[in-house]
Amino acid sequence: MAVCAGSDLMHPLGALVVGGVAGAIFVKMFTLVQNKWKIDDVLGVWPLHGLCGTWGGIAAGIFGTQALGGIGGVNVWAQLIGTLMGVVWAGLAGWAVYGALKKAVGLRLTQEEEYDGADLSIHHISATPEREVNW
Repeated sequence: MAVCAGSDLMHPLGALVVGGVAGAIFVKMFTLVQNKWKIDDVLGVWPLHGLCGTWGGIAAGIFGTQALGGIGGVNVWAQLIGTLMGVVWAGLAGWAVYGALKKAVGLRLTQEEEYDGADLSIHHISATPEREVNW
């Protein structure tokens, strides 16, 4: 059997449902992460790749079944287990990499660098050029 993307397994209406749910997940969680939890994930990496990717992995098993218009050959439980294994692997690998980086070089800016912002502290450029006084 050829390997194909999740949307190749399902009926176009199933793919539309999966994409619609993923869009709703992203908008809700990105807003929650930024505004309520105050986590600095400007690009929305966790809501987009983490949560929507998890939904897509599981949804391929649901909407890929022949009963829902898919081509079949998928198993919901296999998709669920495989997706959860991917989540666990990403969590463990992320923990190991960030743990090593934290010990080796540190992950936090000083309080003064945080106040100035990473653009100035690390890259020595301003994020807001209109505020530059030395033009």
